[in-house]
Amino acid sequence: MKDFLNTRTARAFLFTIGILAVANASVWYSLYIEEGRRELTVAFLDVGQGDAIFIEAPNGNQVLVDAGPNSKVLSELGKVMPWYDKSIDMIIVTNPDKDHIGGFIDVLKRFKVNKFLEPGTENKTLTNSTLHDLVESNGIEKLRAVRGMNIVLDEKKGIVLSVLFPDRDVSEESSNDGSIVMRLIYGETEVMLTGDASLQVEREVLEHAEAIQSDILKVGHHGSRTSTSKEFLETVRPAFAVISLGRANKYGHPHQEVIGTLDSYGAKILRTDELGTIVMKSDGGEFVLQN
Repeated sequence: MKDFLNTRTARAFLFTIGILAVANASVWYSLYIEEGRRELTVAFLDVGQGDAIFIEAPNGNQVLVDAGPNSKVLSELGKVMPWYDKSIDMIIVTNPDKDHIGGFIDVLKRFKVNKFLEPGTENKTLTNSTLHDLVESNGIEKLRAVRGMNIVLDEKKGIVLSVLFPDRDVSEESSNDGSIVMRLIYGETEVMLTGDASLQVEREVLEHAEAIQSDILKVGHHGSRTSTSKEFLETVRPAFAVISLGRANKYGHPHQEVIGTLDSYGAKILRTDELGTIVMKSDGGEFVLQN
C-alpha cells in the first residue's frame, strides 16, 4: 500500500510539474510575442459577401471593423489571433446592414469587448436589435463616430484611426450614405477604410480632406459601381485595392467598371473571393502583403 501511495503521489507530483511547465512556457511565449511585435497587422477577413477587418497594433491593441454576415468571422479570426486571446478592445460598425454586423453577435458571445463604435444610422432589423441588446447587456461602452475623432491604437508608435465621415447626424440617412469612413495611419503608411460609402459620401470626404493619400484602399461596397469614383481614386492613389466579397455573389460584384477604374490608376487589386483572408503588415515605412 505504501509503494502504491508513493507511486500515486509521484505521478500527481509529476503531473503538477508538467502543468506548471506548460503554463510557464505559455506565459514566456506570450511575453516573447508581445516584446517582439513591431508591426501593424491589417487583415481583411474572408467572410463571404460582407466586410470584416481585423487590426492589431504593435502594442497588442485590437480592433475589429465589421464582422461579416455570420459566424464565419470566428474561424477567420482564429487564423490571425492567438488561441489564448479572448478579448478585442473595440468593435466598429461601419453600417448596420447584416453583411457588416451579423458576425458581431457570435463575436460578442466569444470575446470580451470594451468599446463599440457606430455611425448612428438606423436599421430596424432583428440582427441589429440583437446586436445592440448584447452590447447593452455586456456593459460595452457605446460611441458615435464623428469626423475629427481620433482613435489612438498605439500611442508610443503614433498609430491612429482617424474618422473622416460622418460629420453630422446621419440617423435619417440610408446605411450606405451614413457609412463610417476612416483612415488608419502608422508612420508613412495609411489604409483607407470606406465601408459601403456611396459616391455622395466620397464627395463629402473630399470636400473636407486635406491629404488622404493611402497605401491601401478597402474598396467601397464590395466593388459596386455605387462607390469608388475616379475623383476619389485620384486623391487616395492606393498602391493596393482590397475588395471584400463572396464568390459568385448574386450582385455581380465587383462591377467591371470599378475594376477598370482601379486598373487605370495602377492599383494592385486583391480580392477575398480569390485569395481568402488577406493579411498586410506595416513597419511604419511600407506595407507588405503576407499571403
